[in-house]
Amino acid sequence: MKITVKYFSWIRVKLNKHEDLFEIDDKSNFQDFKSYLIQKDNFYLEIFNDDSIKFFINFKEIENEEIKLHDGDELGILPPVTGG
Repeated sequence: MKITVKYFSWIRVKLNKHEDLFEIDDKSNFQDFKSYLIQKDNFYLEIFNDDSIKFFINFKEIENEEIKLHDGDELGILPPVTGG
């Protein structure tokens, strides 16, 4: 199945892109996907260890890391926004 990851704020700037498309196992949940991303690039470890960053599946905040993923889902990675 294919999952789109959308990046926002400083993460988008640091990666120099706004999204990625990943192909993963059909029986994956969010916790599995996190492990996959960390293995793919250690930068994701920094993201997942930051408690201020929020994660959303299809615009709904993830509250349970065992949430099942489905083909076509969009994962949003949203750090806190600052400004005036």
